[in-house]
Amino acid sequence: MVERNADVEEFLNSLPEQQSSIFRYMRDEYEALAERGERFDEAKNDEHVEILASKKFDVSPLEAGNIYATVESRINAFEALRSS
Repeated sequence: MVERNADVEEFLNSLPEQQSSIFRYMRDEYEALAERGERFDEAKNDEHVEILASKKFDVSPLEAGNIYATVESRINAFEALRSS
């Protein structure tokens, strides 16, 4: 199990529920792939996880990927601001 940063988790809680839920789900799926020792193939893994998220949350794979990327960027900005 991956240890989570409490500040990042609190930040995720401040986002709209759909965004935080999709991000957390996809993050967990990426980590599960890594734990199973899946060979890293960014395009293949992204497509696989986006499809899983699209089915679970009733959004398109493209929308799921965009939400993940947007939230990831916002987390990076949040962490950069916190550390400055």
